[in-house]
Amino acid sequence: MKLYLDPIVGLGLDGVSAEDIRGEQHKLADFLDSFETRGQGFPRLPKAKAALLEVKHLAEKMKGKFENIVVLGIGGSSLGITCVRDALLGPYYNFHASPRLFVLDNLDLVEEVEKVIDLDKSLFIVISKSGRTPETMGQYFYFRDKVSKENFVFITDPEGGELRAIGEKNEIPMLDIPQNVGGRFSVLTAVGLFPAALLGIDVEALLDGAGEMASSFYQTDFDLNLPFQLAAAQYLLEWKHGISMTVMMPYSTRLWTLADWYRQLLAESIGKDGKGITPIRALGVTDQHSQLQLYNEGPTDKLFTLIEVENEKSSRIPKVENEAMSYLSGVSFHELMNVEKKATEQALAQYKKPVANIVIPEVNARELGKLFMFFEASIAFLGEFYNIDAFNQPGVELSKNLTKEFLTKS
Repeated sequence: MKLYLDPIVGLGLDGVSAEDIRGEQHKLADFLDSFETRGQGFPRLPKAKAALLEVKHLAEKMKGKFENIVVLGIGGSSLGITCVRDALLGPYYNFHASPRLFVLDNLDLVEEVEKVIDLDKSLFIVISKSGRTPETMGQYFYFRDKVSKENFVFITDPEGGELRAIGEKNEIPMLDIPQNVGGRFSVLTAVGLFPAALLGIDVEALLDGAGEMASSFYQTDFDLNLPFQLAAAQYLLEWKHGISMTVMMPYSTRLWTLADWYRQLLAESIGKDGKGITPIRALGVTDQHSQLQLYNEGPTDKLFTLIEVENEKSSRIPKVENEAMSYLSGVSFHELMNVEKKATEQALAQYKKPVANIVIPEVNARELGKLFMFFEASIAFLGEFYNIDAFNQPGVELSKNLTKEFLTKS
């Protein structure tokens, strides 16, 4: 994986350049020390071998028993596995494979999934760290009355909570979410790894890639610490020039839901105390035809994070007889996509818009693991830049409490 911040240089944003970003390196060691005191566990997940063995053992036990895997979860309990499936198996996976994966990350999907699956041939994975997530627990109580307890696996807090109590009482298999890993940082725990293993994904490769990037996270050398570089660029652009939005635009449909996952990670971690950077999801090349006009000629208030996949097998366009379109002759669809990405990058630069460019060799489990850890680590650093706790979510908790209050009074 490579990160290029050079397009930020010379864009007419006085005071923000590659040298300015490098100038923040004196904070790196202090940030790492401060982060250690918070005791967050996500960078250590690649080394959690006992947890991985539990995941693989249970997945092997369940293998071949179910036609459908149904995840009951929301936010950090759903976005990661959706990304893993789309990236590594393809967005049309459910049309041609078994087991199929359905992620019920909204309440109105309950009736929809009942139309297309046999409930008795489905494994329901209920994911809630607290066991009190109203959406998830409501779905569980609904399906509990329709299928046997053998159709459930719980993923929850290792020690307490409502879901663990229910699981122990009913002898339902359970996997743990480490207490020092928050939901939006949990994709490399059983939350993401267990359903991924059921789908036949190489979960060890995911963790290997994440471990490689975790080593970068702990580097005190600026040039080797890619997550710190991105966080420094985002902070300086927002602080000095009001660049208060980040558009993630992967040039790969397989990575589109990575932008969904990152959207929660950035918004829920950094949007506090009147501070924050608004995440926006876009897809190359699709959104060149729906958003690029605004991005080029609209306000300069966004950082564009483009993701390029260097190598990918794809079909080629045959010889084109039409003279006006003959330049397409023999071009592969992947080559066309990357050329359009390069054109977008240069167009944004000509319009003096800041661009961060991420390049990966291919979409595979190892590279996806790197991306997960890269963005999680960058968020940890961004929290240090803003002097906020990147790992809590009081604004979300208020909504949860009010939901309970309204239903209790009704």
